Amino acid sequence: GLTKGGAQQLWAQIQPFADYSFNKAHATCYAQISYWTAYLKAHYPAAFMAALMTSDYDDADRLAIEITECQHMGIDVLPPDVNESFVEFAVVPDGDKRKSPIRFGMNAVKNVGTGTVEEILRARNIDGSFSSLEDFLGKVNVRVVNRKAMDSLIRSGAFDRFGDRSKLLHNMDAMLAYSNRLLKEVNS
Repeated sequence: GLTKGGAQQLWAQIQPFADYSFNKAHATCYAQISYWTAYLKAHYPAAFMAALMTSDYDDADRLAIEITECQHMGIDVLPPDVNESFVEFAVVPDGDKRKSPIRFGMNAVKNVGTGTVEEILRARNIDGSFSSLEDFLGKVNVRVVNRKAMDSLIRSGAFDRFGDRSKLLHNMDAMLAYSNRLLKEVNS
């Protein structure tokens, strides 16, 4: 039931408020998010940084900045490990929850996809951690954990507990042949 003049007058009153309130509402939301993240970083720094690195796992430049920030905060970022790493970055439990080290997530390693990591985790859950390289090769499906993924995992340090990286890389063909032979034996 408004006249055209009344509608224009009402609009003239609403528009300045809309210009002001939109910006203030967004500023309030950003302030609240800033408060939450500052609180988490101050009170749960290792968990906060692990979550932050997980969210940026595919951006190498951001990861480098965040790893440097961890070093400034006194938090160690440990290399990936087939016995301890998961898909995402994770806090390694120890006595000091604020400065607990962070284990690099295997999904963040180039050429290692989620399927590969899930296969490693499936094999690891059979009877605990891998006791040797032979144990690892006997449990994983090499069709899923292929040459490219193995190469990247070795280069990143995920197999350091099983030997020197150069020796492992040099013997990649023998390792894959052994694993394929075991897989054929199981299938037959």
